[in-house]
Amino acid sequence: MMKVASSIEKQVKAFCTSIGADRLLVQGAGGNVSWKDGDVLWVKASGTWLAEAESKEIFVPVNLPHLLGAIAEQDFSVKPEVKNDSGLRPSIETLLHALMPHRVVVHLHAIEILAHLIQVDAREKIHNLVGPELKWIFVDYFKPGADLAKAVSDQLSIRTDADVDVVFMGSHGVVIGGRDVDEVVSTLDALLFKFKKETTQILFKNSLSKRQSEFLSRGYVPCIDKEVSLLTINEDLIHRLRYQWTLYPDHVVFLGAEAVILEENFRAFELDEISRSKPPFIFALCDGLYESCAATPAEKSQLRCYFDVVTRLDSEVDLSILTKMQVSELLDWDAEKYRQNFINDKQVVA
Repeated sequence: MMKVASSIEKQVKAFCTSIGADRLLVQGAGGNVSWKDGDVLWVKASGTWLAEAESKEIFVPVNLPHLLGAIAEQDFSVKPEVKNDSGLRPSIETLLHALMPHRVVVHLHAIEILAHLIQVDAREKIHNLVGPELKWIFVDYFKPGADLAKAVSDQLSIRTDADVDVVFMGSHGVVIGGRDVDEVVSTLDALLFKFKKETTQILFKNSLSKRQSEFLSRGYVPCIDKEVSLLTINEDLIHRLRYQWTLYPDHVVFLGAEAVILEENFRAFELDEISRSKPPFIFALCDGLYESCAATPAEKSQLRCYFDVVTRLDSEVDLSILTKMQVSELLDWDAEKYRQNFINDKQVVA
């Protein structure tokens, strides 16, 4: 028998399609959305794209009482019980959606908010921007999944004065809860207005890609996104490439622990050595940005995200960089390896 979509399901999927098409809100397979229907939590599947919510089955039904019981017992290692046989795996952040009491919950890596969350004094800046107008908490960076869910749960349990509708997660993203999609949209719009940050104006130079043939012979082409190529020719952006690369989880997961940089006037053997490791992008300083012919839409989306974030930062702002241990936790994590493999196997196109 054909399934008839409920009103809330239609609203959520339409909302997902809309925000999924906005790179300032959603990047590739990042972010996740859920809604609660009685004892069922419908949550986005790991590795799927919000932009495809209305064209593909990207949501997974999960046993909500089972998760809530585990949370009550402080068991954040609980594995969600999927209530169908789709074969999809629930989002890494399923527990975040379960512990929020709202019917609709949205987790985004919105660029203009993320540009504040990666700053050393993020909590103070958010307090000054948001104040008491919204009911919110701030949680320091924790590894996504169980560690983050526990940290959020601990903070929520402290708040006895009112429910919390917004969770700011340091060096990560924001979670918004609401009674329905309209309430979530209202809160999101209010936040985006408060956090709006114009990009830094950077003059574009045309003297790029002088050594294209050398890269082409090794499977690399000039990046089609000419704005992102500014990462290789602007001094402030080059500094960020070198020292401020690991800013938030999805960037690390899809683009690695460090930017692959070729210094100006590099030699052919240096390009050979780098290209053998097949990085998705090579930053050839003062020459251009080159992307592998095998670079995925998810990787391209994450690099654009990085550019959109760092061009909204003043050069003197102190950033909170993920440590080597935090980076290692992300890169060695089976859950994130599954997400990347799922994306690559499906050959999803943005």
